[in-house]
Amino acid sequence: MVKEESIKALCKAIEDMMGFQMATPRNFEMLSEKIFSQQHVTLSVSTLKRLWGYAGLEANPRIYTLDTLAQLAGFKNFSAFDASLKQTIGQQSLLFLSNAITTNILETGQRLLLTWHPDRRCIIEHLGNGRFKVVEAENTKLSVGDTFECHLFINHEPLYIDRLVHNGMPPLSYVAGRRDGVSVRKL
Repeated sequence: MVKEESIKALCKAIEDMMGFQMATPRNFEMLSEKIFSQQHVTLSVSTLKRLWGYAGLEANPRIYTLDTLAQLAGFKNFSAFDASLKQTIGQQSLLFLSNAITTNILETGQRLLLTWHPDRRCIIEHLGNGRFKVVEAENTKLSVGDTFECHLFINHEPLYIDRLVHNGMPPLSYVAGRRDGVSVRKL
């Protein structure tokens, strides 16, 4: 039996490769299309939704599905992916490739879209020197007008912000997407 943790890790690897979290029906359609265009294999949208647990669907994936996704992520098959995953268990530090945004490449006024599970959405504006202001917020504890500091945004990793000024309270620290990470994109 395939371990659930390994399947979750594979799903995260696919999301990292795609550059977004699988959160909408269109995301699953795009993944299915990518699989077909690169591997000439068809994985249905409903199969992918079940694997991700989208809309409460239960997954009992076939090894064929897992092998196909592992191959898309650059591995020979799911067993090779799982073996690679087991090599990293217990390591305290890892190097990884990621779509990261550092504040030194952002212009003042540049906006970023942040999204995280289950339905959090936030648009922030760079004020300069790693300071940001929330300009739009949906389903999050962050509010329009909040300000904070952050110097590094790593796609699909938790977002740690400092000196959050929220509702007139003294500056706080805050983490968004602690479990599943945050998707970040320049607007």
